[in-house]
Amino acid sequence: MASASPLLERHKEEALAWFARMQSGDATEADRVAHAAWMETSAEHRRAYARLEQVWTDLDGLPDPRLAPTRMPVAAMPMGRRAFLSGSVAALGVAGYVAIAGLPDFWVSDFATGTAEQLDVALADGSSVSLDADSAIAVDFTGKERRITLLRGRAYFDVAKDAQRPFVVEAASGATRALGTRFAIHEWDGTVTIAVEESAVSVVAPNRSTVTIGVGQNVSYGEEGMGEIGAVDLASEMAWRRGKLIFEDKPLRQVVADVNRYRKGTIKVTDRRLNDLRISGIFDIRNPEGVLDAIAAALPVRLTRLTDYLVLVRPV
Repeated sequence: MASASPLLERHKEEALAWFARMQSGDATEADRVAHAAWMETSAEHRRAYARLEQVWTDLDGLPDPRLAPTRMPVAAMPMGRRAFLSGSVAALGVAGYVAIAGLPDFWVSDFATGTAEQLDVALADGSSVSLDADSAIAVDFTGKERRITLLRGRAYFDVAKDAQRPFVVEAASGATRALGTRFAIHEWDGTVTIAVEESAVSVVAPNRSTVTIGVGQNVSYGEEGMGEIGAVDLASEMAWRRGKLIFEDKPLRQVVADVNRYRKGTIKVTDRRLNDLRISGIFDIRNPEGVLDAIAAALPVRLTRLTDYLVLVRPV
């Protein structure tokens, strides 16, 4: 699917910033005048703002827009997809929510987790996968290859040896091939990070650049290509498997992506200039609100809770 144009994305970001301001309870008369002028300058401004108003209305009626089943039987998947598309979306009126968070992809996955849920999966070849919260994978094993697609979220792989069938994990237009056994792959905000706990992996970025990383190393890639190989604290990197989130000088956009997996609803950063602000801390995955409190205390941002399910992070 083609991505939205930069101009359309800018309209959406401006609409979200105005919506947060106007719903915050402290908008001034000058804000209201400026907002009215912004609305008058473009029909797209008005459409983007109207979509956000619909989001607010729709989210109030949703019990939890990110719940997903832990396992979708393969034989039942086509009917499940049709039921979701023709029934749930229409009945719940989640079109507004989809405009913000995107459609859930559990109907194309073999294994998926919901909000604050983790899952250990034993695969047919003897390998195992641990899924973090709000994560999903599709499995495609053949006689020549074992291929998994990480559709969203984070997964830890313990790969059974099979010299005749390579083990490859695809994520966000890149691929990671196991050269040993244990590694984790984390997709967050359009970036994929791979960390190796045992042996090594070969990583191919969307631009076809390739690196090999070993124990205690990580690397990230995105549409722009491969990042630098770095050293990683494996205890911190794998802390989610022990019920903790450990951030060591991580960008806000990564922290928000992680916390969104454990908290009902969505946290949205309204200004991209905030995305690279850094934060550190150790948090219990059972208390995602604690991360929000730390963000508000440590960074020059304000939190606006539009509903129980939508929190906006905006500049002070």
